Amino acid sequence: MQRIRALIAETDETGFHLVDEAAPPAGMRALAKRLIDEKLSITWWGNIRFEKTFTPELCRLLAAAGCVAVSGGLEVASDRLLKLMQKGVTVEQVARVTRAFSDAGIMVHAYLMYGFPTETAQDTIDALERVRQLFTAGCIQSAYWHRFAATAHAPIGLHPEGYGITLRPPRSVMFAHNDIEFDDPVGTDHDFLGSGLRKALYNYMHGVGLDADVREWFEPPPEGPRRSGRQHARRGSVPSVPVTTVPPDLIERFLG
Repeated sequence: MQRIRALIAETDETGFHLVDEAAPPAGMRALAKRLIDEKLSITWWGNIRFEKTFTPELCRLLAAAGCVAVSGGLEVASDRLLKLMQKGVTVEQVARVTRAFSDAGIMVHAYLMYGFPTETAQDTIDALERVRQLFTAGCIQSAYWHRFAATAHAPIGLHPEGYGITLRPPRSVMFAHNDIEFDDPVGTDHDFLGSGLRKALYNYMHGVGLDADVREWFEPPPEGPRRSGRQHARRGSVPSVPVTTVPPDLIERFLG
């Protein structure tokens, strides 16, 4: 609170970004109460983990104290892969928490990931379907897909065998040894899938295509009538896109 007041006096600005990697719910609750008790009006947002501690009651308190947005990592929207990366959340938990924020009027941005070790095309398409349902249910309003990169000092870089991958010999390091290349025996074409994932998200954030089959975002279409001779000629040169295995009401059921 002292730092907030000092910055307001110095800059006349009342918008704040909490730069913790994951702001703790207890700390956010304490801050919100102080802001309300001391009648200090600011707008603020921060990075969080989608922890179940963020109840509807807490989210309403944060909104009353000026919290306008949160961002958190959903990563690969797959319980199998979330468990493999030891994220500590499930898709169901994320759905409930993000809906609590949204219902309180707090915008939610989700960090998404594709290309994680052992991720199949089916995993990716199913993750996109879950993300589509999260947008449709009003749980999240913004998101971005990041391509996974293995780093030398992360658990995956230190123990690649636990993730089913083989690290390639590092190139000549002139400055810093960070990102490392690896081979994944699953062999998924993540470059092809990434284009469709980004296209889908761009449209979802504009409220477009939320009722469309997720396969329609990948060019050329994996099935259906020929739209043009050019697209038909390309069909044999790209991977096929599987049908999602996710029930169409999965997120709705999670939200009860």
